[in-house]
Amino acid sequence: MTGRVIAYWGKGELAVLKWRWGAGLLALVLALGVSTIARADSDYDDALATAPQGISLNKDNAILTVDTSGYSSSAIVNATNPATPGTQIAMVNNNTYQFGSIWSTDENYFDLTQDETASMWLYFGNQGTQAADGMAFVLQNDPRGVAAIPDYPTPGKAIGETLGVWGVDMAKRQGSVDKLAQTAIQDSWALEFDTNRNASTGGKAAGYANSFDIGMPAVHIGSNYPGDGSSYIRHVDHGLPVLGVIQPDNYYYGLNHLGVIADESQPNFLSNGQWHHVTLSWKAAAKQMTYTFNDKNPQTGAVQPGVSRTVTIDPTKIDPNNTGKIRWGFTGATGSRYENNLVVFESVPGLVEANTTATMTDLTQKQPVDSSHSVVSHDKLQVDYHLAYNGGRQSWSSIEGHLKLPANISYETAKITYANQPAETLDASQISQQKLTAALHQSFNQTNDAATVSLTGEADEVAKSTTVPATTSTFVSNAYVGTADTPSFQLNPNVDLNLSVTSDNPLALKPETDTVMTGKVHLNTSATAPPQVTIHPVLNGTRLTAITPATDGTFSLPLAASDLQAGTNTLTLVATADTGDTSNTVTVPITVAGDLKFSDVASTSHFQTATLTGQDQVVKRGDDWRLAVSDTRGTGRQWVLDVQATPFVADNGTALAGGPMYVDAYGSVAIDEVPTPIVWHTTDDRDHDGVYDVMGNWSADQGLLLAVDGGAVSGNYTSTITWTLGDVPS
Repeated sequence: MTGRVIAYWGKGELAVLKWRWGAGLLALVLALGVSTIARADSDYDDALATAPQGISLNKDNAILTVDTSGYSSSAIVNATNPATPGTQIAMVNNNTYQFGSIWSTDENYFDLTQDETASMWLYFGNQGTQAADGMAFVLQNDPRGVAAIPDYPTPGKAIGETLGVWGVDMAKRQGSVDKLAQTAIQDSWALEFDTNRNASTGGKAAGYANSFDIGMPAVHIGSNYPGDGSSYIRHVDHGLPVLGVIQPDNYYYGLNHLGVIADESQPNFLSNGQWHHVTLSWKAAAKQMTYTFNDKNPQTGAVQPGVSRTVTIDPTKIDPNNTGKIRWGFTGATGSRYENNLVVFESVPGLVEANTTATMTDLTQKQPVDSSHSVVSHDKLQVDYHLAYNGGRQSWSSIEGHLKLPANISYETAKITYANQPAETLDASQISQQKLTAALHQSFNQTNDAATVSLTGEADEVAKSTTVPATTSTFVSNAYVGTADTPSFQLNPNVDLNLSVTSDNPLALKPETDTVMTGKVHLNTSATAPPQVTIHPVLNGTRLTAITPATDGTFSLPLAASDLQAGTNTLTLVATADTGDTSNTVTVPITVAGDLKFSDVASTSHFQTATLTGQDQVVKRGDDWRLAVSDTRGTGRQWVLDVQATPFVADNGTALAGGPMYVDAYGSVAIDEVPTPIVWHTTDDRDHDGVYDVMGNWSADQGLLLAVDGGAVSGNYTSTITWTLGDVPS
C-alpha cells in the first residue's frame, strides 16, 4: 500500500495530519509546535540531514514569514544535521501542483538605496531529468504584499512553469505580452533556478503554459521582470483551416532570460542531491545585482570561485512609488512532477552586514603562511579569525565560533580581542580533533565593530614534507552565518644548517689576481629525504649566482679579479634549504692590494685677481683648483700630502712680494721650495671608496692661499706648485 504523510501548521493553529489513502481521508489532531514534515521521501530526509549551517527562522521578531497566500505550501522545518545546530530550513515545495512562497516581513525589507548582500544554500532534490520545476528568488512590491501569487485559472492549483512568480500562459487566444505580465507577481524582479525545460512549440503549445524555455538549456538560471511585458516573447500559431474555415490565431510565450547561467556538460546541475550556495550582491549606485552560484563547497563550506552574472535592475520597474524598499523572498510552483525545494539562509539583506576571514602567520620566520610560504617543524605559528561588523538594522550578537583548526599544530594559547571591549581568554586545552567552540560574549555594533579570535602554537615534527589542508570554520548566530578559510600550506621537516669557509678567511690578494673561495655546509635533519640546499653569495652588496653544493656539502666559488675592487671587499655566504630553513651567515673580508695616487689634479690653476692697496692681503683661490687622492690599499691605510712652490715671478722677472701659504684651523704656514706636509688622512673604503677630495674639504678661507705684501707691484705672476703623496707606515 502507498500513501503520503504531510504535517501542516499555521501560527496559532492546531496541526492537522492528513493521510491520503485511496479515496479516504483521515484527520488527526496533533499538538502545537514547530512543524516537521513526515514524508515517505528519502531525498527529503537526506537533505535535512546534510543541511549546511544556517540561521534560525522561527524566532521572536522573525525576518521571514510563511503565513503568506492561503494556497502556499511553504513551511519552516528544522535541520537534522548534528553538525549544524540551530539551522532551520524554508521548505518551499515538496509535492505536485503546489504553490509556495516565503516572504520577508514588513520590517525586514531590502533597501534599494544601499548596497545589500544576501547568501543562502539552495536544495533542488535529486530528481535529475525528472525534476520540476525549481524556484525563484524574488524582489517585489506587489500591492498584495505577502499574499502575492500568480493568477492561476484554478485557485490553489499551481502551474510549474510560473515558478510561483511568472505570468500564467493558459489563454491561447490572448495575444498581448502586457496582459500576460499582468497575471504575474507585479512590480517584481525574479532570479529563477529552473530545473525543468518548458519548450513546447506549434499547435500543441498554445494554452498549455509550457513554452517559457524555448531556446534555453534544459536546466538554467536566469532573471527578468515577471510583471513587465518586455520579459516575454510572443509566438503565433496560425493553425490549419477546418473544413475550409480559417481558424483564429493561437498564442504562446517564451521568456527572455537575462544573465543566464547554465552548464551544458552537466544538464542536471541543479537537482543533483547537493546543496548549492548562492550569494547576491546589490550595488545601489550602479543599480546592478551580481549573483554567484556554487561559490562554496557543499561538503566543507570552503569558498570557491563559483559562476557569476551581473544584471542591471531598473528600480522604476520594481519600486514604482520610489520608496527605496522592497520585499524579498522565494517562490516555487510544481505541476505533475516535483522536487524538494529547500532554502537555508546564511545572511539576509540589511539585518546584519558582516564578514569573517582567517589568516595565518609564521612568527618564527616573520611571514604569512599560505601556499607560497612554507612552514618548518617547530616554527611558532598564529592563527587569526577576523570578524568585522559593517552595519545593519540590528547588532550582531550571540555569536558562536565552530573552529576547525589547521592540523599538525600543537596549540598553546587562545584568546578573543575586541575593538572596544575587554579581551577574553579561551581554554586551548579544550581543543579536540582540531575543533574548538569559541563563544563571543560581546555584541558587535558601531562602537565595537571587530574582533579577532587568535590561537598560537608550534608546528609539529614531521619526517617528510606534508601538505596541511585548508580548513573552514563557521561563526553562527541567529542573524548571520559567516565562514572563514585557513590556507593550505606546506609543513617541512626541521633542518639544521651550518655553513663554514674552508679557504682563507680573511683573504688578502695581490692586484689582478683570481681566487677560489671554498667551504662546506653541514646538514642535520630528521627528514627521510634530505632537502635541497642552495648557497647564496653576495659580493659588495651584489648577489652572485647561487651555488648547489656537492652531496658531501662542499662547495667552491670562483672569483675573478674583475669581480673585485682594489682595497676592501666583503663577501657574505648563507645557505637555505627548500624546506625554508636558513643557515648561519658567514662574512669573508677580501683585501686586494691597491695603490696610492692622485685621482684628479688640475694642470693649471689661478688665484683670484687682487687690487693692490699698499696693505698686506690674502688672495683666495680661483674656481679651477682640483686635487683628489685615491687610496685603494684598504681601510686603515694612511698617507700624507706635501706641497712645495717656486717663488711667484712676473713676466719681466720681478719677484712677488709675498707667496703661497697653507691655512687651517690651527694657523698658517708659508709654502716655499721645501716640501711641507699639510694633510694627513686615514683611508676608509666606506667613504667614497677610498677617494679623498682635498679641495672639497677646504673652505674658501682655508687651504692653499696667496699672501700679498703691501709693497707688491702689480703684474701677472706665476709659480710651479708640486704636490707629493707619501705613505705613512702603520
